[in-house]
Amino acid sequence: MKRFWMYTLIVVASYISGVIAFQAAHSLLSIPEGSEYNLLYPGINLFFIFTVLPAYFIIISLFWLFKIRSVILSAFALILFGIIPSTFVPFFGGFGFIYLNSHYFQSELFILLCSFFTATAISFSIGIFVSKYSLTK
Repeated sequence: MKRFWMYTLIVVASYISGVIAFQAAHSLLSIPEGSEYNLLYPGINLFFIFTVLPAYFIIISLFWLFKIRSVILSAFALILFGIIPSTFVPFFGGFGFIYLNSHYFQSELFILLCSFFTATAISFSIGIFVSKYSLTK
């Protein structure tokens, strides 16, 4: 039961860190408060819960399977996984087909999504490492 609560705390903390990073990037980019980027939350929430979290657990399980204990390497792998969905967003924009071009990688949307997924990946990786260390004691 302790393991369940530890992993639940890791998931919640990683999501909260992602939201904080999203809001920090939002304010650093000087995006107005009434912008449409705040409408991303329902999509990010669903994508995070149903796609990103299972993938994070699978990636971490693969690291455990191959006995790779590096927090930095696991965080880097999770960050790379988070960048992949961020690059697919232009294809689904407005329920139409928008082409991916080099300007997208400098856009506010890409920066916001990457900040969210990077923060969740780093906090998830650190949380799993700490929980693995504390649960084995």
